[in-house]
Amino acid sequence: MLLMTMILVLVVSVLFFLVSYKKLLDTETFSSYECGFNVMSVARVFFSFRFFLISILFLIFDVEIALMLPIPYMIYKMDVMLTIYMFFMVLVVGLMYEYFYGSLNWLNFISKA
Repeated sequence: MLLMTMILVLVVSVLFFLVSYKKLLDTETFSSYECGFNVMSVARVFFSFRFFLISILFLIFDVEIALMLPIPYMIYKMDVMLTIYMFFMVLVVGLMYEYFYGSLNWLNFISKA
């Protein structure tokens, strides 16, 4: 059954690449549609990778904080204490890794040699 599934996925992937074609990218593709007006800037706005990384880290830690909200209701059950401790350990180890890796520094004053 697994072999049939893998063969089916392979056949569909090969058919997709054979049937699809690449359009030639021109300047109109990368410009925004402005209802007939001439565009004033490019449509693809570049952003800082550091800002993107900080926002992804914020999202991850925000979800982890949301997962910690029901912990006061579970604190009196001794069978979940190990799970709570492990969750906090994963959270702290992840935060320490990001700190020592330098992902949390917005401005890198110390150059890594």
